Amino acid sequence: MKNQLLIKNCRLYQSPEDKFVDVYIENSTITKIQKLNDLPENLHILDAKGRIIVPGFIDVHIQGAGGSDILDGTAEAIQTISRTLARFGTTSFLGTTVVHSDKENHHIELAAENTGKILEGAHLLGLHLEGPFINPEKRGGISPKSIYNPSTKALEDVLKLTGDSLKMMTIAPEINGNLEIIRRLADYGIIASFGHSGASYGETRIGFKAGISHVTHLFNAMPSLHHREPGPLLAIFESENVTTQVISDGVHLHRGIIKLIHQLLGNDRIVCITDGVQAIGLPEGEYIYNDREYRSKNGTARYLDGTLIGTAISLDQIWVKFMNFTGCSLKTAVHTVTRNPARLLRIEDRKGSIEVGKDADLVILNPDYSVWATIIGGGIVYRNSD
Repeated sequence: MKNQLLIKNCRLYQSPEDKFVDVYIENSTITKIQKLNDLPENLHILDAKGRIIVPGFIDVHIQGAGGSDILDGTAEAIQTISRTLARFGTTSFLGTTVVHSDKENHHIELAAENTGKILEGAHLLGLHLEGPFINPEKRGGISPKSIYNPSTKALEDVLKLTGDSLKMMTIAPEINGNLEIIRRLADYGIIASFGHSGASYGETRIGFKAGISHVTHLFNAMPSLHHREPGPLLAIFESENVTTQVISDGVHLHRGIIKLIHQLLGNDRIVCITDGVQAIGLPEGEYIYNDREYRSKNGTARYLDGTLIGTAISLDQIWVKFMNFTGCSLKTAVHTVTRNPARLLRIEDRKGSIEVGKDADLVILNPDYSVWATIIGGGIVYRNSD
């Protein structure tokens, strides 16, 4: 028997405000986008009542949510993260974490085992490792024990841990030995992402030539722009084929800088992320990340010494803030968390847009852009009672 869902009376986010459609889903796939009159029997109907429908959000940089973290290394933690993200419209994510040099990495093995499996909420698409081949001087909140000296053997050890689940690695190109690792990552089809780096302008360009195609949390954990020593930022801005992560929370980046980023990079090169930690979906307070206490306040997570370690707000708030900070259109803002990350991960053939034949990962928004319902694989996994 077919699994069928009809979402009635919704407005596609890129359509005029007075144009409404029905979205018909069969067996987790979008099969029709039009007004339907002749309906099959035993059809599950969700009436959106004129609300906006957008593709499911994709977060390529998130450590945890709902009180759990990838580092917890339990199946329950992964399910909690998955369920929590679905409440806020995220339908797919890369589990972002670090490698330990001083203890077992069961958390990575477990995340690898759960990649692609049916979870209770958002799909785990794979892993994003911050490190271990980064610059210790730009480690931010990453433990020194999660930073290795580059070597072919060290890379092979990481690949053995992650299997086919490693989709992205943040790496510093200026570290001796990392250019060969970048080339190998590119050969394996793994995204090499510039970040946690002290690279100069020239070293950054060399890294791009070696195979870096993406940037981890732009401006953060890298040298600032200087008129005599432009550093990596100028190289990033002028490299048209390089995409960038942007934490558009107004804290990691000033709202004026976010607007400037959009002006310089345009609509297609920006991937908004949360860089979120376990405090997403929890009350403000003090929690533990990577064996250190931190404080979650006003949507921001910091160690007690003030070091920023991520956000405590969800992706549905991040893209709305981006729209407000930049003055861009709804369509452009939505694309920073849907189409653009799907292209980055090379899954745009099935995710990131609302089209016939694509996966039925969808979010229905209230007029204030808060999440009213989340559909993953054609099933309703979250619905606001209002």
